[in-house]
Amino acid sequence: MAEKRTRGSGRADRLARWTARLFAPPVLPVAAGCVLSLRAAQPVWGIVAVGGSVLAVVVMVVGARRGWWSDAELSRRAERPLPLACASGGALVVWLVCWRLGAPGTLLVPAALAPLGGAAFLVCTRWGKISLHTSAAAGGLALLGLQVSPWWAVAGGPLVWLIGWSRVRLRAHSVRQVWAGGLLGAGLTALVLWLAG
Repeated sequence: MAEKRTRGSGRADRLARWTARLFAPPVLPVAAGCVLSLRAAQPVWGIVAVGGSVLAVVVMVVGARRGWWSDAELSRRAERPLPLACASGGALVVWLVCWRLGAPGTLLVPAALAPLGGAAFLVCTRWGKISLHTSAAAGGLALLGLQVSPWWAVAGGPLVWLIGWSRVRLRAHSVRQVWAGGLLGAGLTALVLWLAG
């Protein structure tokens, strides 16, 4: 009986690890940005978003390999400020380049969520360690839900739950931290879009 439980928990742990890897923080927001750029018939801006996110991921991975922080997921709260500041600064540079090159406002407003979200995370990291994974997932799906169709948010709800479950299962976050991340991502997205009109 104990062997079955161990085997089952091994499968659950593998599912949790793969979920966390497949839906790492940049994945859903970048996918949402690509959908919006395709919808606006301007796919070049989606390609720019992908490039900026790849750069952020490379910084995280290289930093972990060089020992600047313990892992690419920034699991230790004390190690989060520098890479988050770098990612936010990079996102701001990408946004400014897009603005200067004439990207449409319909894409610049949602693109502003990357540096704003990074800044919000820097502030939140001072007091706790909320989930980047659930924040990015909830923010990306909220963006699609508000800009394309509410069905994106409805259909994506179980995915956000799965991502949150994976973070708790892997003991990367508490349930409260997962919820806080999801609320921050969805709430910031809704606020920015509302303010932009």
